[in-house]
Formats: sequence, C-alpha cells, structure tokens
Amino acid sequence: MTQPRNNSGESGSPAVRAALDALAAYAKRFASIQARGDDAVARVRASTGWPEHVAVERAIVAEQHRDQEMEFAALLPHTVLLIDRARTAMEFQPSARHVAGWNLLVDDLEAAADHARHLSEQSIADRSTSRQCHVTWADRARFLRDLAVQVGPPPPGPELPAAEEARWTAHAHDVRRRHMMYLYESRYDAAGRQITVVEVPDLDQPTEDCILIVAGDVDSATMRVLGRYDTLDQAQGDLPAAIQPGVLHPRGKFPRSAGKVPPLADLIEQIASATQSQEIAEVLDYVVSDGAGPRHLSQLSGLLAECADFALATETVTGRDLSVRLRGLMVQTDVLDRQLRHALIAFQDTIAVLPPHRTPQPRHLIPPPAVRSTPPPPPAKAAPPRVPRRL
Repeated sequence: MTQPRNNSGESGSPAVRAALDALAAYAKRFASIQARGDDAVARVRASTGWPEHVAVERAIVAEQHRDQEMEFAALLPHTVLLIDRARTAMEFQPSARHVAGWNLLVDDLEAAADHARHLSEQSIADRSTSRQCHVTWADRARFLRDLAVQVGPPPPGPELPAAEEARWTAHAHDVRRRHMMYLYESRYDAAGRQITVVEVPDLDQPTEDCILIVAGDVDSATMRVLGRYDTLDQAQGDLPAAIQPGVLHPRGKFPRSAGKVPPLADLIEQIASATQSQEIAEVLDYVVSDGAGPRHLSQLSGLLAECADFALATETVTGRDLSVRLRGLMVQTDVLDRQLRHALIAFQDTIAVLPPHRTPQPRHLIPPPAVRSTPPPPPAKAAPPRVPRRL
C-alpha cells in the first residue's frame, strides 16, 4: 500500500518536526512498556499461584503506568502545537461523513491533554483518570500525526474524461460480473470515497491486462473508473492519499469475557487421560454455552458475530453477503451446542468407567499386540472351489 502523500508546507520547521518526533516516540514507547509489562504479568501468573501473584502483578502494573506517565510528560509540551496543526488541517478537509467525527477526536485529544496537564499540577493526582489520558494519546497518535503533517486541501485524485470514464466503467462492471477482476488494495480518500486498485482485461487489447483505479463499491452500480494504467506502480503513484480507516466499535474496544476457559488443546488432553464418563462431561461443560460464564462455543459464536458485524460495517455488497453467511454459521453453532449438551447429559447419566483391560502400553519393552476393545468379527465362511464349465 502506498504511503499517504505529504502535502505539508510548514511541517519541516524545527518545532513541528520536534513535536511529530515526540508523538511518534511516545506511541512507540507506550506500546513497548505495555507489552513488557503484560509479558511480566503473564510470566508471574504462570509460575505462581493466585494468592502469591496478586501483589507482584499489582507492582508490575503500577511500574508500567509510572513509566508510561513519564513518557507522556515528555510529550505534553508538544500537545498544543500538535492540536493546532490538526485543527488547521481540518479546516481544509472536503465535506464528508467522517469530518464531524474527526473534529470530535481532535477535541477529545485536546481535552485529554488539558486534563493531564491539570492533574500533573496537583499534589495528589488521580491515577486512573490520568492513565485514560495517556491511553487516548497513544491510541490516536497515528490519526493525529496524519492530520498534523497536512497543510492545505488534499491534492485531487485521478479523473478520466467523461466519455472514457463511461466506456471503462461499463467494462469494469462487465468483467466484475464475469469474475475477471482482481482486487489489489482498497482505501478511503479525504472525500470519503472508497478507492480500489483492480486488474482487468484491457478493453482495447483483450489478451493483455491493465490496472484501474475505481471509486465506490466494486459490486454496486455506483462503481466508476477514475483512471486506467499499464502497470501497478503507475496506478499506485496516482492514488489519492489514504485516510485512517474507521473502527468496528466506535464506543470502545469489544469487552473481553470475564473468566478463563481452558484451551481446547488442554481439554483434548483431559479427555485423552480421562477414565470416567463424568470427566468427559466436565470437559464438555467448558464447551457448551450455559449462561454461567465463558464457554468455547459461546466464544465461537461471539467470534462469528464480530466477523459478521465487521463484514456488514464495510458497507459493501460482498460484506453484506458475507455477514449473512456468518449469521448462518452462528445458527449451526447453536445446533451444535444443543447436540453437545445432549452428549454432556448422556455422559453424566452413563456413569461409565473404562474397562481395566485397556492397560497402558509399556514404555521400555517391546509393545505387546494391541488389545481389542470389541470382540473380533467371526471368520468368513470359505467359498466353495469354483469348477470351470465345459463349453
């Protein structure tokens, strides 16, 4: 994917360069500190029991937050300039659906910086609120940087003459219907248009392929061709600048399920080492959905729901079709869940134990013949000898 064009004019000034460098460094170090702390917590949980690791985990998290707070303190003097640059860039944005949301994000970043600055001046800081400010700036550093480097309106994208556009657009719709279009990449430009780079058979030389830049959903009637190119490099050099894509959950990240479920590999191992049907029922209880906590099938259903929501959120014809298919898989998951619940109850009612003759194989001796769990089938009756006929 080509990088967004930098149409900055004043971004080369020392103050702006220093602010952009500080923003990039903060985002990188924040993520590094977060990953290092998370790894340390995971190691503590794996090596100690619950009563022992609670205090150690709290100390690790507290140190993690202190380190991130120090990094934000280094960024704080640059926040006013970064916000000012972002507001200037927003004044030149073309009218589009995302502009109002972007203005709110800039306002939110400014409020977070002001709040963090106010807390840093207090003798007793509100650590939880202060951390929210740090996380906000880390999560939206790329968004702010992309705005801060812009000066003036975004450069115009490619455009074909009306007659050529109509001819190539009709051709693009035709090859898409015949499944002869290859999609290279997709993005949104500053005007909120979905821009896609595709490869199709050349309209004038059908034995050759060419590259098109198209606007709109490639599976809808609104798709139109913006440019035609001989090579992919030529097309990528003429692409409108990409803007940051949206998020699936605008109100925040999808909450994780409370509690832990053993991995499927561990459950399979428990089944392999089980000796009683009750143990199998206990394993299946981690799989079927019962409303009492996270289970594998409920998590699978949640995963399918997230995928379906994402496909629908792309607002494309293919996305809508894919969302319907994923919802269908969720129905099949519900059927599987009910069948497994019946199996769980059957295992509970069976009260079965594996017969003792199923002994483990020796590990240091030549293994004896395998013990059959079912009687061998009776020998087949020998067929009478076949006497050749005389002709």
